[in-house]
This record gives sequence, structure tokens and C-alpha cells, in this order.
Amino acid sequence: MSAFSFRCLLPVLGLGMTWAAQATTIVSGHVSHPKGKGVVVYYGHDLITGEPTGVAKGQLDAKGNFRLELPALKTPTEANFAHGEESTVLFLAPGDNLRLELDPARFDESLRYTGTGANVNNYLAQAFLKFDDYENLPEPKPAAGTTPAEKVRNAAIAERRQRQAFLKTYAAAHPLPPAARAFARQSIALSYAANMLLLPLQLGAAPGSEKLPGDYFDFLATVRPFQDSAQASGSSAYRQYLQYYTGVLPRLAGAGTSQALLAAATKQFGTSPSRDVVLTQYLTAEMNKDVSQVGPLLAGLRPTLRDSTLARQVRATYAKRLLLANGQPAPGISVRDAGGKPVSLADYRGKVVYLDFWASWCRPCLAEVPAGETLKKQFEGKDVVFLYVSIDDEEANWKKALANHPLTSPNSVHGWAKGWEDPAPVAYQVTGIPAYFLIGRDGKLISNNAPRPSEGEKTTTALTAALAK
Repeated sequence: MSAFSFRCLLPVLGLGMTWAAQATTIVSGHVSHPKGKGVVVYYGHDLITGEPTGVAKGQLDAKGNFRLELPALKTPTEANFAHGEESTVLFLAPGDNLRLELDPARFDESLRYTGTGANVNNYLAQAFLKFDDYENLPEPKPAAGTTPAEKVRNAAIAERRQRQAFLKTYAAAHPLPPAARAFARQSIALSYAANMLLLPLQLGAAPGSEKLPGDYFDFLATVRPFQDSAQASGSSAYRQYLQYYTGVLPRLAGAGTSQALLAAATKQFGTSPSRDVVLTQYLTAEMNKDVSQVGPLLAGLRPTLRDSTLARQVRATYAKRLLLANGQPAPGISVRDAGGKPVSLADYRGKVVYLDFWASWCRPCLAEVPAGETLKKQFEGKDVVFLYVSIDDEEANWKKALANHPLTSPNSVHGWAKGWEDPAPVAYQVTGIPAYFLIGRDGKLISNNAPRPSEGEKTTTALTAALAK
């Protein structure tokens, strides 16, 4: 299950509630036809990393029953229940005694809750199936409107109304506590804001990108009243909103200078911690594109990053990314080929290397295969080596993909690195795939963010230029 998820924001709503001091929260239930023995509840997710600060793990008994205790909840909070490869969003309050029933074969459809807190969690499960289960939802009809902005705005408004109507109808039949009702309302508001931010992301974030109506970003004002509390709560929906906002920050700023970026972020977030988070995310994203261009921005924005944790994070990321700056020596790596023999980057000194980190389970990676096949044929007989490094956890899955897809060629070399934590992806700071690097004949990085095979002429031009050096 993947949907926007939210925490209740009590300070903003003025609910004036107090909760039993550190009351133990219990999540129990029954799993029919389990996919393994383990169950886990994650809660208290960090705003920046998304990593949980609290984890409760347990085992199913012989009958498929479990019981977990969460002693550390201080306020109502978002959580995630996981079993096997599936997970779902929960909303938990201190002292809740929530019981769930599910069948992993029909995970989302089978979820049922009883006990304290059942109403809001049944609402979340039903709302997910109605609005967020993208694999099973019907294709949307084309929205009315004559421009992309009008179509997006009309569609976002229509969805918001549908969500609000569903919440109203549900809450009339299944009363929700004030905190849970506020949680649901804010989820709708943040979902709407995220939908509206998608269009400028697609059009491009640069100040010169396709223009939008002058009032297009007026919706941002509706989020401001609860931004501070949402930031403090660590809501995953708010994290996503901040990520989308960060992506369009240059467009809102009108220029890429530190002064313009700071002014735009301050307009939306004031001097709140959310502003620091956005600026941190922006700097980090720019470092991943081309760290050599980030120095002036960092110098201009560092005094603004008052949160010592964020400031340290930016400095550490900058120092780390400088090791992979274009012109630096490419990190030496060694992996195993399908026959178990070592494959070393040093073996190809004197040739141009197009390095591709991928995995058999990665759909975007496999989507590049046809273009990659064409690209390799274009450079057959030339001093270009296409070095593929799989980060599959299981070697058998990697070999199966090699057999099932047109990946091999006379000018390609394939190696296996066991998972994300293998020295090879770690050396290249790979946090997402596919990831491409272009390495020159001298063993130095030409591009730490090389164009994909599907980018066509841009990619062939880069390889041709590398050969000419």
C-alpha cells in the first residue's frame, strides 16, 4: 500500500488535548495465509530521511496471531504496519488497543480493524482503495480545460472535493475523534497541494520553463497555516510536499542565486525549520547533479541553516560529493562476472567507460534496455566499454535477467555487486538506480550524472566527446 500519510497536528488545531502519560499503545491481530512469520510497526519517521525513530517487531504464533506494544507514543501519530512485502498506513494515539485482520493474498482489500482507533484506520484503508490504489483504479477521464494548468487544477479540485465528500459521509456513519478528523482533513489538503506541484515539476523547475498562470501557486497559501506543526510532526505527506516544493523552488525564486532562493523559501515558510529543510534538500539535490556548481550557493545559504544537524548534513554531503566531482579520479571498483571472475575498472584504463548501476527488479533500469542496445551498437569497434554493475541481492536473479534481456554485447561487461552496501555502489554513492557515470581514458570522471541511453543524441554526443579527449 502506498498512499499519502499524515500525523495529527494538535498545536495548530488548538485541540487542547492531553494524553495519558506514556500510555502503552497496542497493535494486535490475525494474519491469514501469512507470507512469513514477522510483523513490524514503524513510527516517528524522521522528516529528512524518512527513517523511523521507533520500531516494534514481533512474530506470528502458530495460529497467525500477533501482539505488539508501542510504549513511547506521546501524541497521535502516523505509523506503518508491515508483513511480508506489503505495508499499510496506521493512525495511532497513546493508549490505543487496535486489532487488525488481513490476508496477504489480498492485502489492501482484506484489511479490517476493530478496537480503539478502528474507525480512523478503516477510513484510511477504504480511502486508499478509493483514491490511491493506482494499480487497480480505472484510467481517469481527460479533465476539462484548454491548457495543462487548467486541466491539472480542475482535476486536483475535483479529487479534493471527492475526498472531502467521502470523509464527510464516512465520519457521519463512523464518528472520528477530533484528532483523527483533523488528521484526515489535513491529508486531503496536502494531497491537493502535492497534485498541484506535479505540473511545474513536469514542465521544469528552471526560471525559464514554460509559464504558468499568475495565480497558479496561490494554493500554497492554504498550506501555510499548518506548515510548522506538520514539520514538527514528521508527516510523510508533508515530507513529500516539501520534496515537491523543493523541486519548483528555482521557478518560484525566478533565479538560481542564493539570495533569490532564500527569499522564495522565506516567503512560503518564514524563518521556520521547514525553510531550512527545503534549502537543505535543494542544496543536496544540486550536489547530486553537479557538485562543482554548488560552492557559491552553499556559501550564501550556510548562515541561514540554523539547525546544527542540517548544517552538518549539508557540509558532510558536500565534502563527500566533492570526491565524485567531474575531473576527480574515478573510484576503483572490482566486481565478479557471471563466471565468477573479477572485473576491475582498472582493466579498462585507456578506454572510455560508460558505467551503469542497475538491478533486475528495477523497472526504469529495464526500460533503458532497448535504447542501451542501440547505443552499444553505435559504438561497436570503438574504445568504449559499457560496464554494467548489478546490485541485485541474489546472484541468481541477476543471471536470470542477463539471460532474459538483450543486455550482453561484444563491447559490454557485466558484473555483480551484492546489494546497496557492496563496496562498488558505496564508492559511487549510489542511492538510486539506474545511475550512470562517464569515465575518460585517463581514469577520471567526465560526468558523475551521465545521460541515460534513452536520451539519444545527448548520450552519443557525450560519448563521442569523451573519445576525442
